[in-house]
Amino acid sequence: MDHNPPVVSSAVPSTSADLDDLELEAVGYKREMPRQFSMLSLGALSFTLTCTWLGFGSSVGTGITEASAGGAIWTMPIVAVMTVILSLGMAELSSAYPVAGAQYYWSYMVASEPYKPFAAYINGWMSVIGWWMGASSVSNFVASMILSIATLWHPKYEYQHWQQWMLYVLLMWMAVALNIFGHHIIPLFNKLITYLSVALLITTTLVLFICGRHNHAQPSWIFGDITSSTGWSNKGLPFLLATVNTVFSFLGSDCGAHMCEEIPNPGRNVPRVIVLPLIGGFVAAFPFAIACMYAINDVDAVLSTPTGLPLIEIYRQGTGSDVAASILVALFAFCFFGCLVGNVTTSSRTLWAVSRDGALPYSKIWSRVNKRFKMPMNAVILSGTFVSIYGLIFIGSTTAFSAMVSANIIFLQTTCAIPQAIILWRGRDNVLPERWFDLGRYGKLVNIVAVAWVAFIDVIACFPTAMPVTPSNMSYVSVVATGLTGFVIILWFTSKRGKFLGPKVDETKLQQRRLAGMHLEGVAVDEEHTGASTSVSEKNCAFSYDKL
Repeated sequence: MDHNPPVVSSAVPSTSADLDDLELEAVGYKREMPRQFSMLSLGALSFTLTCTWLGFGSSVGTGITEASAGGAIWTMPIVAVMTVILSLGMAELSSAYPVAGAQYYWSYMVASEPYKPFAAYINGWMSVIGWWMGASSVSNFVASMILSIATLWHPKYEYQHWQQWMLYVLLMWMAVALNIFGHHIIPLFNKLITYLSVALLITTTLVLFICGRHNHAQPSWIFGDITSSTGWSNKGLPFLLATVNTVFSFLGSDCGAHMCEEIPNPGRNVPRVIVLPLIGGFVAAFPFAIACMYAINDVDAVLSTPTGLPLIEIYRQGTGSDVAASILVALFAFCFFGCLVGNVTTSSRTLWAVSRDGALPYSKIWSRVNKRFKMPMNAVILSGTFVSIYGLIFIGSTTAFSAMVSANIIFLQTTCAIPQAIILWRGRDNVLPERWFDLGRYGKLVNIVAVAWVAFIDVIACFPTAMPVTPSNMSYVSVVATGLTGFVIILWFTSKRGKFLGPKVDETKLQQRRLAGMHLEGVAVDEEHTGASTSVSEKNCAFSYDKL
């Protein structure tokens, strides 16, 4: 890619909003939705989506089973650090290319010319599938929480899978309805969910510590025990399996990149929205994780609870009250429903952005923005329909459903790593354009660690979680991930190869936008190319790593 700056047009936009729209035009798009998100409201959406403490609470039983309390606790800071590193690479790419297609678009822009369409196509599909799987897992978790409360109060009640599926579908379409008919309040809703989530987190953590102070777990067990109940003969692999489980708590950090066309100055604001909620999520979730382990006085009861939800048994043991446990789980489920709403918002934007260039079947339908609601209603409805139909698998096989949901870890993580792997291969300086958020001399190291981390997680995620392996406990994640990827590749060769060309990027206009942005911000531009300069040093044109 040639990055020599062209001559700037005499019509230099005077506001950042003009520049944002100009960049969209340069890459072949026209702004169709209002920039209704502020950095606070979009940060709230990102925090609500990743919401690490909710992810930990929903999967705490798996973590304890795989590596006991110590594994569940200490995998969190490890995963937090590695996810932040992965997200720093994404933040840089989102600053360089602030377009809603995100991973799909980044892959196109950084790949070499012959492979641009294929790289974009594969990553676009994986992003869409990953977000759909994420919505499925969240809806299923919320449904199980509601049913666990019913089971706690009616021990003889044994809910059926079809009942959980019906509740799962109801929750999904409630989220769809809110995204369509309440589209104008989504930013406010995200902020309210964030405030409620933080308040509930603080309250729950204090309640567990205070109420459980006379009958709590020992510190040696909380921080030092990594005994596995999986049947594996060594402690190392179960700890790694617990690490994969913890990754689920940090998924969704790319949501800000998919919403970048709905926020002003995305090149500057989106990198913050990607990284800062992750750090805040870990800071909030770590004390909560310790409080949960502290409250346990009967591990076997937690893992074999008739409610099917270990978290409600932890709350019950910690508070000594079925009423308190029910209230806390109900509020937990409501906050998790907010996460589902955010999943629908982000998955629909991902589908819409990828469809604008014709990457998916019937793309013209999914790329439409409803003129009344000013949002991609068709994409939202398709997302709801897919998740609802896909949930039918749960009725027939919970193992198959779990495998497909677990595959979302592989898909979402891999889509974030692919463009970083490409820029490592081609050379960062040869590929990346001028950008606000620049990792500078740390960039190569960040990209290397990110790619290695994702490759490691993808392999470990395919290992069985229990020994000896049987058809019922075998990990089918590799089968699902390979099968879905194979389907996408076959679709490419049979219907899209030679027809799908990717985004229609006008490199000249794109460079003009960047140079105009440098003028607007008071950054020096070479007079040889622009005929004008300012007094500010050129090195200040990048939003540097240490200012994040």
